[in-house]
Amino acid sequence: MTTSQGAPQGSAPAISRRTLARLGLAAGAGAATTVAAAGSASAVTSTFRVGHLNILSTISHADFLHDLNLIAGHCHLLGLNEVQFRRDELRNWADSNGWHLYMPSGTWPGAEPLLARKSMFRATSSGDRGSTFVCDTGGSAEPPPPRYLTWISWEHLPSGRHVNHINSHLNAHIDDNGSPYALPRTGDAEKHIRMIRDLAVGRSDNGQVVVSGDFNVDYQDDKRVQYSQFPYTVLEERQATGAIPGLRSGYSQLGVTNLPTLGSRRIDYIYEWVRVPSSRLMEMTNHYVVDGTRSDHNGVVAAFSMTH
Repeated sequence: MTTSQGAPQGSAPAISRRTLARLGLAAGAGAATTVAAAGSASAVTSTFRVGHLNILSTISHADFLHDLNLIAGHCHLLGLNEVQFRRDELRNWADSNGWHLYMPSGTWPGAEPLLARKSMFRATSSGDRGSTFVCDTGGSAEPPPPRYLTWISWEHLPSGRHVNHINSHLNAHIDDNGSPYALPRTGDAEKHIRMIRDLAVGRSDNGQVVVSGDFNVDYQDDKRVQYSQFPYTVLEERQATGAIPGLRSGYSQLGVTNLPTLGSRRIDYIYEWVRVPSSRLMEMTNHYVVDGTRSDHNGVVAAFSMTH
């Protein structure tokens, strides 16, 4: 297993040999800035990583810190799920390790916080951020809990460009091998997916957009069945020719990861708002799963190249 204590900008994240072997990753691929080779169009680019992890809410403080340090060692932007009771722990960790933390007030709005490494990002001067209520299927403190969308606009320091990060967590037990269960929780999740899409569309006018979250629908099952209200159809538009600009997940852009994110399923996602080639400033260049967690989920990470 791997433990990473918040690697500084430009250093290689610690990845277990098992992860490297199964994903074919090159060790040492940290954040970098490059200039196009002589003879090509002059362009400066830099790289950063976005990570996501659903940290099991019932694990111990020590295991929570283990998993947080593990996923944080791989990324510069981070979205978390199920940390609604970890506010003080997260604040102390962020203050001690050089991270910004946006965790909306309130128990359930705080379940999906967003973090950014201070050496690479800062909040935009406009302070754009928000938390939007989606649903409370269970009601009266019964599961599933209230669901929210959390988002914030960060400034990418090397380029000065804005990156809008949206993070959320869909209701569990909504799909049966890619087909929907006929349950109220499924209908609420379908509304949730549409709200994610609409928020991404809206934020795309204010910079680049990434979306992260535990969506509780397996990517491969979803692509095979293509139910009209699940993420592959609603968010990715079934990868239709000409359906760009739009959201595309790491799985659809770069292939299905060797490792799953929960059991045998790939239900944790990172999406990019992909623009037409003539307007594209950011591009996903790598996508992998981080194992060795003490939670039930593995983490997922996407690397991006940003044109300055």
